[in-house]
Amino acid sequence: MPALSVAAGVLGLGLSSVSPASADPVPLPTTDFSLKADLKRGGTIDIAHSQGRMRVEIQKPNIPGSMVGIIDLKARSMVVRTPNLPTMAVEIELPPEYVLGALTGTGLRVGEDKVAGEACDLWKIDPQMKSALGPTTACITPDGIALRTAVEIKGTKQTVFEATTLTRGPQDQAQFQLPPGIQVVKVPKGKIGSALGIPGLGGGPAEAPPAPAPQAPGAATKP
Repeated sequence: MPALSVAAGVLGLGLSSVSPASADPVPLPTTDFSLKADLKRGGTIDIAHSQGRMRVEIQKPNIPGSMVGIIDLKARSMVVRTPNLPTMAVEIELPPEYVLGALTGTGLRVGEDKVAGEACDLWKIDPQMKSALGPTTACITPDGIALRTAVEIKGTKQTVFEATTLTRGPQDQAQFQLPPGIQVVKVPKGKIGSALGIPGLGGGPAEAPPAPAPQAPGAATKP
């Protein structure tokens, strides 16, 4: 699924090294909110959260339409829709590298900062899998909202996600549901890479479902 590969750069990100003995659970969001953010390689992202569910909408300047993910943070599952498959969604296990608006796992508080006018704690994130990428640091508010994520790539620290606005308040629950008629295809555990096109997560870029094989002229059709 070519459009799913677009998500690799913003969803597939390595995590940093922190001693497990000194790590604390990374806080998850505890309040309803919406935010807008800029992405490293261009594009924007809109995030909404309510009651442990998160909606992520990514727009890239060179891609028509938008990619939408609906996440259950407690169940660690994610349903992804892409513009090229308007009637289909892919359900996957939430990758440990997910860093947009919320992070999971453990980490170490190493300082404080401010993003989009909001005070936030700097967290070094504990690695959850092998990765070729370097340390990851996130700035997370006291109520668990990740406002900025920076990753060391080839020795250079790069900001991959940074909020520009944040609004706390009740969210429309309809946005956390799939539209009627959407077919959901579940991707088995270990096939995350095939679904998202993330190298090293179990396969290469995903492909669209194969078309039925053509029948020979005059061949009988099964009822």
